[in-house]
Amino acid sequence: MEMEQLIQRLEAVCVRLEAAGGVVPAAAAAAIAAAPAAPAAPAAAGGSSASVDAFEELIEAKVNKLVSVAAAIGDADLQKTTGFLKTAFDEEAKVIACVASCKKPDMQTLQSLLKPTADQIGACYDFAGDRKNKAFQHTKVMSECMQGLTWVAYTQGSGMSMPMKTVQESWNSAEFFANKLLMTHKGDKNQTDWVNTLKELMKDLAAYVKAHHPTGPSWNPAGSDAKSFAGGAASSSSSGGPPAAPPPPPPGSLTESKPAAKPAGGTAALFSELNKGDGVTAGLKKVTSDMKAKNRTDRSGLVKAPAKKKAAAKGPKVGKTELAGGKWFVEGHVQNKEIVIEETKSNQGVMIYGNEDCIVQIKGKVNTIIVDSCKKVGVIFQDVISTVETVNCKRIQLQPLGKLPCMSIDKTDGCQIYLGPDSLETEIVTAKSSELNVVVPQGDDFKEHPIPEQFVSKFADGAFKTEPAEHGGG
Repeated sequence: MEMEQLIQRLEAVCVRLEAAGGVVPAAAAAAIAAAPAAPAAPAAAGGSSASVDAFEELIEAKVNKLVSVAAAIGDADLQKTTGFLKTAFDEEAKVIACVASCKKPDMQTLQSLLKPTADQIGACYDFAGDRKNKAFQHTKVMSECMQGLTWVAYTQGSGMSMPMKTVQESWNSAEFFANKLLMTHKGDKNQTDWVNTLKELMKDLAAYVKAHHPTGPSWNPAGSDAKSFAGGAASSSSSGGPPAAPPPPPPGSLTESKPAAKPAGGTAALFSELNKGDGVTAGLKKVTSDMKAKNRTDRSGLVKAPAKKKAAAKGPKVGKTELAGGKWFVEGHVQNKEIVIEETKSNQGVMIYGNEDCIVQIKGKVNTIIVDSCKKVGVIFQDVISTVETVNCKRIQLQPLGKLPCMSIDKTDGCQIYLGPDSLETEIVTAKSSELNVVVPQGDDFKEHPIPEQFVSKFADGAFKTEPAEHGGG
């Protein structure tokens, strides 16, 4: 045991000298080279082993509970969805163990370590877009939450959010779909338990990261080589070709369809997508001789009347998102679920105009938000100093994550507002609008409140008195 401790102390001295640009003394280098191989270094004093134990407790308390709740619901697709999370946490537990007992590895080794977790995140993301998936709403919630596991890839200068913020942002993105799920299954205790357990898990994961890895994975400078942990993953990937494509980008994105490829950097530098090579053309059909136009026998010289033109189907369209004159402009987007405004200031406004079938996420505090002439648009935002206004809109959804004093809903048909604990005192002013509903938290569930759109006015005592119309019936 004394020999192992001596080796660890010598290795620690070497690490410090190399980091400072110094030269390792020959005696120390010779002693390390001549010493017998020692087992992996124990966790550094301060609780690296405690971080491993805490992560295992998190899996036992919350992840396994989520699996049990999914089994109680009995839906096969939901169980498959929850299985992605369970496997991802189990794989990340191995990475946590490596972090506690190993030195920080090179990029290639780190990629091998993270690949099993990344594969589960990518598989869940793909399953969310599977049309045969009956639990696709659950899978969308899960897909957003699993982005929180990418905190373990954080390195300084990577462009990623800090670890705890990465976890918190992943739940913020998932909560939009989670609220819709609770409304769909209102009154179903098992479904409510599934959502609430997932929410508790993400909250506990953020607390875990804050306690044990606040500035990134706490690698052990006196530990062993991480390649011993990554070896299995590296050998399996080398024998079966290049690793699979990486998961979607880190949290901050509300996705219902796969986003376009983004430039490398940050998490992409770790979960890097390798070229497919010849596999790109593997799914293309070969054109045979009888399929060529000149050899077709079903063509004649008759000229047919031109067919009526069908209306062109709307496809994804990227519009404008830019800051000009102290105001953010989001205009002309179609089917874009990846609109994120991050670099905001409290004196800036946001104008969201002429968009369709989009989701806009606004981070930080802004002065005002105006949503004008939009259809099927969801807006998720933090604190607003002044007001949020909608005008000439159809089928929109608004979700404040922080505080705001007032909402003005004008000439809007179909508006769903999700208020959180910090926004319950918001004043809502409506005019010339219909189908307005406000969803507020009620214990572990949510309750939907319709906003009156019909009023009854009576003249009495020299003035008109107006009250909302009351509707009777079963």
